[in-house]
Amino acid sequence: MPERPVNDTLRLIKAILAPLEERRIVEIGCGRGALLQALAEAGAKVAGIDPDPEALAEARRTAPTAILRQAGAERLPFTDGAVHAALFVNSLHHVPVAGMGTALAEAARIVEPGGDIIVVEPLPEGTFFQSMRPIEDETQIRLDAQDAIKAAIKDGRLLLVAKSEYDRVESYATVTDFIDRIVAIDPARRDKAIEERERVMKRFFTLAEYVKGGYRLRQPLRLHHLKVPAPAGNPDP
Repeated sequence: MPERPVNDTLRLIKAILAPLEERRIVEIGCGRGALLQALAEAGAKVAGIDPDPEALAEARRTAPTAILRQAGAERLPFTDGAVHAALFVNSLHHVPVAGMGTALAEAARIVEPGGDIIVVEPLPEGTFFQSMRPIEDETQIRLDAQDAIKAAIKDGRLLLVAKSEYDRVESYATVTDFIDRIVAIDPARRDKAIEERERVMKRFFTLAEYVKGGYRLRQPLRLHHLKVPAPAGNPDP
């Protein structure tokens, strides 16, 4: 397994999009709104979409100043060029495979020419991923998301500015905390988590790094910083 630096997604996004004051940013697949609130606190004007009404209800409490809409990534409820940047953070691989390219095209549509799209996706490796595989093996869907990004760059819909990989590190006091985290991401996993608990426990205790007070797991992430092409003859903003 290649060595990767440990990094923080929020810190990287802030660095790429700085200065954040008054920047209009949409998070596609915003979940419970934690990232939206962090960006809002830094001065951005934020909006989020998610197909899950329960997640949006929580996001309304977490990020009270955000504009929130219930929608899928394949049809975004925003006008052309309405925002400065769009984010997919651990969300593109949750879009049906046939719709991933459409989701990226929709993000390009709503971002102004020369604006930014940041896609952060988990790779199908690492101790976090290997520990959760008995509950849900996302190997293929994660590879499909990477292929969709490559296709969008190859056909010119999006321009690649930079690509980087890093580890997200999470610590858990117990294996139960880890399983609860996996289920919280997708409650549909609950029955499988109960059924596969013993296998998950074996993997967890084999793979996790023991640290004082708990266990540490690593999830490798790949960040693509992309831009929407500007019309011919127009410089980027």
